[in-house]
Amino acid sequence: MLTINKKIVCLVCLLGLLFCWTCSSANILTTKHNLSVEGVGSIRADSENRVCIFCHTPHHATSVDPLWSRTMSSAVYNLYGSTTLVAQPGQPTGTSRLCLSCHDGTIAIGMLGGGSEMIDMAGGISTLPLGASHLETDLSDDHPISIAYDSNLVMLRDDLIDPMSLPNEIRLENGGLLQCTSCHNPHKDPHGMFLVLSQQFSALCLACHDEAGWSVSTHATEVSLADSGCQNCHQSHAAPGPQHLLKGALEEQTCISSCHNSAGSGSDIQTPINEFYRHPVEYANGVHVVGEDPDTAEKHVECVDCHSPHRVNHANAPLDSAPEISGRLTGVSGITAEGLFVNEASYEYEICYKCHAGNDFVGQVTPLRIISTTNESLRFDSGNPSFHPVEAKGKNLNVPSLRPEYASYTEDSQIYCSDCHGSESSNKATGGTGADGPHGSIYPHILIAQYEQDRLIPYAFSNYALCFRCHDPDALFTPGVTTFGKGVNSSHRTHVIGFDIPCSVCHDPHGVPSDLGGNEINNLHLINFDLRFMDADAVYNSADKSCTVSCHNQGGMTPGYHSYK
Repeated sequence: MLTINKKIVCLVCLLGLLFCWTCSSANILTTKHNLSVEGVGSIRADSENRVCIFCHTPHHATSVDPLWSRTMSSAVYNLYGSTTLVAQPGQPTGTSRLCLSCHDGTIAIGMLGGGSEMIDMAGGISTLPLGASHLETDLSDDHPISIAYDSNLVMLRDDLIDPMSLPNEIRLENGGLLQCTSCHNPHKDPHGMFLVLSQQFSALCLACHDEAGWSVSTHATEVSLADSGCQNCHQSHAAPGPQHLLKGALEEQTCISSCHNSAGSGSDIQTPINEFYRHPVEYANGVHVVGEDPDTAEKHVECVDCHSPHRVNHANAPLDSAPEISGRLTGVSGITAEGLFVNEASYEYEICYKCHAGNDFVGQVTPLRIISTTNESLRFDSGNPSFHPVEAKGKNLNVPSLRPEYASYTEDSQIYCSDCHGSESSNKATGGTGADGPHGSIYPHILIAQYEQDRLIPYAFSNYALCFRCHDPDALFTPGVTTFGKGVNSSHRTHVIGFDIPCSVCHDPHGVPSDLGGNEINNLHLINFDLRFMDADAVYNSADKSCTVSCHNQGGMTPGYHSYK
């Protein structure tokens, strides 16, 4: 009795739809779901003039509601999964299973249930042809379906709209299941792709997703991007990058191929990351995971390790208040100077420390010094005898070589990592037209200017252009101007100009860690000898400003012991 009543109710509903053919459902006649011989799409029947029969029938229906006429697929589907998925998708159910009876391509379009004859399709078409609508049985690259969208899910994911606040167009099945019909109405197509809401300005996506900072982000507000919004980077079906439904097979491909290239609307990142010295974003053995612990994560470099695509903005950009981040780095995790993980970095160096501090992402020390480490947080520690002022202001209140008229630095300044590391054509650092940041450079160590350190070479300003962005060469080398030592015989002039010795042979540009033995006597003034040129017993004494060193025969450097005072 209950079964009969249920079928009567379904029949009444179907007749109601037919009765209102000229009302809400009339649009189906002008959509691709009109598969009759008079259909407007490329897929249509050879002679069948009925429209609803391809999905529904008032007689001889299958046991599936609502009065379903099609044979159901028995396929087992490969489901969507990602590192941020907390919902529990199962095999498709309900209306999603009905949709897939056509859209997985396993059942002929004209294959009806209940012993009905096969409907022949024009052009000999059988199953749904390959294309955007043919989802196949691999749903891992499609938006998840048949998931419970309820208050528990929202509690686990604070970037989702509460189901009670969803717009009327978004319909959850059986009290809370997200199905194909939550986003698609198979009977009407006012917005294209049978969507229930327009995708202009990401209206459909934002009906469910509430990403923090998105509304003021560059990706949501830039004129060239705003109209497509989420679709600039994401693809709901058949996404080349299944995790997170990205439009690129790898995360960086999504950023570069869509926008951040020489022809795109965003900053050109493709050019610097193609330089010989670069952050290797093509290294993708490990994939970035939101909230990952840098100490245990696999080695990888992804755009989203340093940038949050949903929150990136132009606030305080470029970086102009060291060491604080700008909008381009907002919302990104980091490692503090104390080695603690934070969900949102406050300082630029905290983002750098995710790879350049306590883990072993960088396995080689270059150059090797008397005191060596790849842990940059140790080298910039404010407790060291000497350090460049990245984590904190410098100790030395008298640095006569600074060029405040050029770089606006004083003894009270702090600096960014990217003041030295970045593209040689970057806008902020060099006045060029390129993107800011340490993406890539023609110079080793991703430096913004030449910094000779690997060979003995006759002095030229250009060889140390990086140092001279902040430090005045006249104050170091010119007799009558220099305040270092003995005028024409000053130690800087003698070594750099007289003996062709690079600054780097004696000075360690980041700092000398006290945790590894650095001290006020031997390691003030960033002294930490390069072992390619000096023996390990080389000594500097800051008290009487003397060195005793054993030099190697490197490119003309005179070997043997030398003492300077």
